[in-house]
Formats: sequence, C-alpha cells, structure tokens
Amino acid sequence: MVAVIVLPSLITNVNDRVNAEKIRSAKYKFTKATDHMKSLGLIGPYSSTDAFVDELQKYFKIAKRCDANHLRACWPTDTVKLEDGKEWDIAKTKTGKELKMKSSDTEDYTSDNVGIITADGTPMILSYNKKCQALDPMKTYGWSTSNGKPESNATAGCVAAVFEINGHSRPNTFRKDVVAFNANGLGSACALEIDGKCFGAPFTPKPLTKAECGAALAEGKLGIKYCINNDYNYDYWAGTVKQCGGVGKMPTQSDLQKIAALLYDKPIDASNMTDATYNGKASQLGLPEPDFEIWSGEENGIGFAYKRGFGTSSTYWHSYYRYDSEHLGLCVVD
Repeated sequence: MVAVIVLPSLITNVNDRVNAEKIRSAKYKFTKATDHMKSLGLIGPYSSTDAFVDELQKYFKIAKRCDANHLRACWPTDTVKLEDGKEWDIAKTKTGKELKMKSSDTEDYTSDNVGIITADGTPMILSYNKKCQALDPMKTYGWSTSNGKPESNATAGCVAAVFEINGHSRPNTFRKDVVAFNANGLGSACALEIDGKCFGAPFTPKPLTKAECGAALAEGKLGIKYCINNDYNYDYWAGTVKQCGGVGKMPTQSDLQKIAALLYDKPIDASNMTDATYNGKASQLGLPEPDFEIWSGEENGIGFAYKRGFGTSSTYWHSYYRYDSEHLGLCVVD
C-alpha cells in the first residue's frame, strides 16, 4: 500500500527533474552558440530569420533546416495542445506573430520563421527580431540558472523560439513538453476571425476624460470626430478607440452583424432580431456568453456611438451613450 501511494509521486518528481534538465540543456546549447556569435560581433541585426540562421549554423550544429512553408518536416507532430485545450496546427507558425511577438520601434518579428532540428534531435522553430541591437563583443553577459546550472543569457534575446523535448510522446502540450524560449506564447493572435479579419479578445475599456478625448480629437490620429458634451466626464467609447489604436481598428456594424450570424440559429440581417435563438457558441469563438454588448467604430453625433447587443433571445444594434461602462471593446489585430 505504501508503494502504491508513494511510487507515482516519486516517478512524477523524477520525470519533472528529467524534463527540467532537457529544457535547460536545450536553452544552454543554443545560448552557447549566440554567446560565441556575440564575441565575434555577429548577433545582428540581420534582414530576416533565414539570414540569421545562415550565420547561426556556423556555430550551432543543425541536423535539418525547414523553411516557413515546411515547418512540419522539422516537428514531430502535426499539432500542439494549447493551454486553453485547443489544438494548434504547428505548420501555421509562420512568423513571430504566431509566437505572440509584438511590433514596436525595437521589435520586428515579421520575417518568415525557420524550423530546425538540432544535432541532438531537438526540434525548434525560430523567429529573429530584425531590429535587434548589436551587442558589445567585449562585454560579458551574465547567465540565468536552473537547478544551479547555467541556462541562458542576453545574447539569445534577439530570437523568439519554441521547442519540443518529448518527440512523439505525450502530453505534447504547450508550456509542458513544448517550451517557449523568449517567446510570449504559441498560436493564433486572433481570438475571432471574420472574413479574414482578425480580432483580439474582447475587453472592458478604460475611459477617456473630456480633456483626454479633446486632446485626441485635436491630434486627429485616432479618427474621433466628437467628444462628450454633457455632465459626464468619462467616455468609454473613446477609451476603446484609443486602446484599439483608432476607429479603423474597431469592428464595423457589418462585422458585428456577421458575428451575430455565427451566434444565432436563424439568419441575421442588419435589422434588430428580437426572436433570435442563441446557439451556445460564444465561448468557442472567444466571446463571453450572452448578454453582452460591443462598441463599433462608428459614431452618431456628440456623445453617441453605435453598438451591438447579444442576448439569449435577441441581437440588436443601435446608437448609445458613450459614457456607458457596460459595453465591451473589440480590436482588429494586425
């Protein structure tokens, strides 16, 4: 009885330690190569991930290399299970976008990814930051550690990667045996896709004050035409616009109508539907369960904007006060 109780726990602990060492070792070997490249002034910048790997493979043994259109040839399984339980087609990991990497003045992971299999059999998908800053060849960069052993340092920071430590064996799950290395995640950045237009997850907007809205209006970059002109000092629609990066990054009434058509059994047209039947698919599409309302990017005079409501037995759109805090925001994702 003692063995039955204790052995599973011991086996789990041993497996966890083995996997932790595999993860540390993969990061360490890769970083040894980038540390060597740093000492030669070769960290970058490079014009693409492909150009970076051309140089990397002089200092890091690669058994196989795959371009972005043939990543499956460098990965042991067709899919990876994500943290939300969904399956991700590994062949779709085409750029840093699918590693959840952002674009900014110092980050550009938009070039095609490269798949590799290392000399010891570890499959990796790499995405290089084309705006990576050159590192001082004479500087020594400190190492992070795992279980008292060196793991990685800043010289690997220009590359976002995902790798796998278990081959075809289970659990084949992201953040377990499929590991992020300087990457923010894995999978599509789209919580919802409508006719090829990618939307992120819905969120509760942070409002702009009258003064903040007025400043945005004067600047003219967000596409706001009016601000609230009454006793209310908070504009949740304008706050949504700012969080999305402009009215052009918000859904149109047509977009919201198409979302409604996915959520209700009978055909949904542009009019209000007070007898529609909700089909239970909101959570599958990354949306909250009805009842909820989403702002569109379309204004209707001072202090009003269009929104669409999604209820259990109705869906409707109309103009509403922008000081209302109950509406959700939804943004187009690049």
